[in-house]
Parts: sequence; structure tokens; C-alpha cells
Amino acid sequence: MNQHVLKYLRQYSTNIRDINRLLVSSYLKVNDFQNISNELIKGYIINEDEEIDELNKFLDLFRNKLFTLEELIEFFEFVISPSDKIVNGAVYTPKYIRDYIVSESIANYENLEDLTACDIACGCGGFLFQYALKIHQITGKEFIQIIEQNLYGIDITGYSIERTKILLILLALSQGEDQEEIQFNLYKGDSLEFNWFENSQIIADNEGFDFIFSNPPYVGSSNLEEETKNLMKNWSVASTGKLDLYIPFFEIGLKWLKESGTLGYITVNNFYRSLNGRALRNYFSEKCFQFDLIDFGSEQVFKSRQTYTCICLISKRGGYLNYTSSKPENINELSERDFIKFEYSDLNDFIGWKLDDAKTKLNLERLENSGKKLGDLLSIRNGFATLRNKIYLFSPIREDDDWYYFEKDSTEYRVEKEICKDAIKPNILKNEVDLETFNEKIIFPYTIIDEKNVDLFQNSQNRKVKFIPENYFQENFPQAYKYLSNYKEELSKRDKGKREYEIWYAYGRTQALNINGLKLLFPYISNAPYFVYTNNQDLLFYNGYALVSENEEELLFIKKLLETDVFWYYIKYTSKPYSSGYFALAKNYVKNFSIPVFTDEEKWKFMNLNKRSAINKFLLNKYNIIDMEL
Repeated sequence: MNQHVLKYLRQYSTNIRDINRLLVSSYLKVNDFQNISNELIKGYIINEDEEIDELNKFLDLFRNKLFTLEELIEFFEFVISPSDKIVNGAVYTPKYIRDYIVSESIANYENLEDLTACDIACGCGGFLFQYALKIHQITGKEFIQIIEQNLYGIDITGYSIERTKILLILLALSQGEDQEEIQFNLYKGDSLEFNWFENSQIIADNEGFDFIFSNPPYVGSSNLEEETKNLMKNWSVASTGKLDLYIPFFEIGLKWLKESGTLGYITVNNFYRSLNGRALRNYFSEKCFQFDLIDFGSEQVFKSRQTYTCICLISKRGGYLNYTSSKPENINELSERDFIKFEYSDLNDFIGWKLDDAKTKLNLERLENSGKKLGDLLSIRNGFATLRNKIYLFSPIREDDDWYYFEKDSTEYRVEKEICKDAIKPNILKNEVDLETFNEKIIFPYTIIDEKNVDLFQNSQNRKVKFIPENYFQENFPQAYKYLSNYKEELSKRDKGKREYEIWYAYGRTQALNINGLKLLFPYISNAPYFVYTNNQDLLFYNGYALVSENEEELLFIKKLLETDVFWYYIKYTSKPYSSGYFALAKNYVKNFSIPVFTDEEKWKFMNLNKRSAINKFLLNKYNIIDMEL
């Protein structure tokens, strides 16, 4: 919104007619409207000399700028007096929210040109404006006809009704529709006591409205006038806890809604758990309405209010509660699979609808379905298994060009470097420095043969692993052979002595001996997300796992993502727990975590985030998660 315009309006006049004249005249000037016939709009055009100067000052703020009808709605809401906002709960509803509610409500209806919509707290007409746009867009029906035949509204303040008329007339004018008089179905009145059937024969004959749209007023008990409190007693849903004006508006809207109609609200979200929502919850359960609830949690929709909100789409046909959570800006990305179904009989109206489990389930589904799964994106490999690591593995006490020296069972040995490989234990790694600290050597009595014309990374199983023939082993690596011979009997006890090995010095299993590539190493179990990157493509590992890739940039990106609170939240809710806050990180527990598609710009931004809170915020937005205890 144009902040200079807001500053000007704040210092202008508190007289409602003066403000209306300034805004209407400016809109007409900026958008070059001339020769207007409509009498209501003509009455707001500034012509007097002393006011022309003021108008020109205001118009300067729009130099080379647009002045849209959406901005006019915002300006109208902005200039409502603070005292009226407190008593009447008026607040501007963003366009994308109105558009979503209207679009979702009308999606399954035909013959829209005949269907009526009412806003029972219409303010300056934003929802009626949005519905008119949709009908015109879908059916081609003229705006003046829509205004006179399809739109109904009521508000407690006369100036809001007047501004709704202004807005709708200007909408018609924007399409070249101009008429001296337009018949409106708009009323100044209190929805707590207004009877639509007595005031509109058409609505009475139709047994209600096809759609009720609204942003019900947010007014707590302390700001309610006594007359309002007395009127609220007429509505059963307002009979528990402290009075809050938005609560009876559910019952009011549904009273005037046709049996085949749909109600769409943006409203406060605490009714499903608060004391003052107890009677309302019971009302919904008794009626068994079909109810889609999109919870915004602590995400803010309204700039001017610290209010926690949700979207409610309700129809009178029998059904259930369909619940989801979302960031407001992501609502258009929601699909049916994002909702969780609750039978009313499974909900506790007295204590409150406990939807925390649903939120967790939604979070986990989004963490698993927001992109490619980790197990499809990268190869997840288990470590080697000799079944006697203490014999094959050693930490050198010194080395020279040809030999490693180490101690085993109080005896010093030396073995040929050429038959050894680097090895590491991911279970004890926390960072890259640990790779050097805990690096070990393993006697490797194998050869790896790469077949020709094979993509060694994608088809690593084609890197054939063959044990070194005993004669060759003994002749070419006599010290390593001699050392292992000292433990021949111990090696024979593997698999409880029941398995016959091809050769006595072969490892217990041949898994993970042919893995070649850059790696992210991580443990079997852990109390935190430790992922350690290594570019040692031939590094062998045991007691842990590795994510393998040829792409260093990809692995480092995945590393940063997996080391976040968001990934650890997923592990805590999906993997096997152990004592002292440890959780399993087996392949089955990590493979389904999804990696959303990141643009190059998003990747750059993410990789340059350092603060934990900023990283969490970025990822929660990417996964469309609003409520997660990290």
C-alpha cells in the first residue's frame, strides 16, 4: 500500500463525507473517468475551487502510480475510526484470502448467474466485490445486474454501506457500465437481530442465500456494548465462556444459508479449543455440517491485528470435519491429500477439539511429500561387516613409506600399506575434523575390478569384488598374511562356526566393499543430526551409513538440510526411539524424507543462512508448515 497516501489520509479530515469525496474524486481522476451519469458517484466529485487544491495535492501522491479498486478497499478500511474498529471489529481482508474463499465456495456450483451471496458484516464490501468479479468472469453477466440480483449485505455502520455502494458502482464503471440509479440489496443493521426473510421476499422465497461470505467482527467481551451482549444471548452458540462477537456469526450465517449453500469465513481460530467455543463446537457436532478448516496457527494474516485466524468453509449437508494447516500465502497449493478427516463423534466438544495429532500428521506428510524422497535422490548405503572388526581394523602407531605399524594384544605388527584402505566409523563422527581424528586402517584382502563401459557410480554393484588368492596373498603381502594367520581360529568362529567361507580370511559379508563416490556419513543411532562430508571416494565405513553422490554441491546442500531441526523433528516422530534422547537413523527411517525443488536463488540463500531460527523459518515455509515444536 502507498504509505505516503496513508500518511496524508491520517492527517486529512475525520469527516466521512470529506474522505469519501477525496478518495472517489482521486480514483476517477487517476483512472480518467469522464461524463459520469451515476447520481451517487456524481455527488462525491469535488468541483469547488477551495477543495480542488487539496485534491491536486493528494493526486500528486499518485503521480506515475496506479490507483486500483483493491487499493480503494484498503483505504476505506484504513480510514475507519479507531473507536469503531474496537467496537465493531472492522479489519481489511486481503484480496488473496477473499479470492480463495469465494473460489473454493463456488467451485462445485453451476448457473452462478442466478446464485446469491450475502456478507453479514460487509464492511466496505470486499467479499461482495470479489464475488461480483467471479460471476462476471465466469458467466459474463453485467456488473449492474450482478449488483441488483446477486449481492446482499448488511453492516452496523451506515458509512460502510455507503462505501460498499461506492465500490460496486466504480466496479461497474470500470467496465463501461454507467446508470443513474442502481438498486442495492444493502442494509444498515445489526446482524444479531436482523431478519432477512422479513426484509427480502426473494431470499425468503429461496429459503436463504446460496453463499454467505464474511470476516466476522473480532470484538472481545471487554469491548462489547451492553445492548450487543443482550442480543448475543439470543444465539445458543454464545452461551459458554466469555462473550466474543465472532462466535454467534457462525450460527447467524448458517441460519440464513440455504440447505444447499456454502458459508466461507476468515475468522479467529481459537473456537475449536477455547471455553467460549464449547457451545459452538457442540452446535457443529449436533448439525454434523461438512466443515473444511484451514488453520493458520500463529501466522498473521492481518497487518493491523495480532490475531490468530483460520478459514472455515461450511455446508449444511451431512459430513465431517476436514482439517489442515497452512501458511496463508500457500493456501492455493493445498490439495485434498493435505486434509485430515475427523468424525464429529471422535471429537471432544467439551474439552476442545484436540487437533495437535492432526497437525503432526500433516507436518510429517509434507516432510515426506514436498519433493523427491531422499532414498530416490541419493544412494543410501550400509557399511561393511567383517564380523571381526577388531582383527581387521587398526590404528597405526607409526608408518613409513611401505609399512603401517600397530599393536594388537600387546604385540607390535607391521603390514604392507598396499593391502590396506582407509576406514571410518560414522557412529562416532560429529564433524569433518573427526575424520582425521578417528581415521583407521583396514586390511583389505580383496581386489575390485571395474568392468568396461560401466557407469561406476550409478552401477556400483558392477565393480566386482574378489578376494585375493591365498598363494598371491602370502607371496605378495607376507606380513599381513602372517598377522591374519595368527587369528585364523578366531575368524573361523564367525557365524557361530556354521558357515563355510570361500577363503578363511574373507570378510563375514561382502557388502559395501565396492562403494565409490563422495559421501555423507551418518550413524545408526544418534541424539542429533550428524552428517559428515568426505571427498575420499574409496573410504570404507562401518557401523553407520553413507549417502553417496558424484556431486559435491548436491551433497553439501543435502548435508545442511539434514542437519536442521526440521529434519530432526521428522526423525523424532518417525523413527525408533532409544533411551537418553537417541533415535534410529536406519535407511528405512530416512529414505522417505523429501527434498523440495529449490531454485538456484533459494539454494544460494539457504546455503548462506547461518542463524538457526532463520534456517528453520526458511524450511518451514518451503514445506508449508505452520506449527512445529522444534
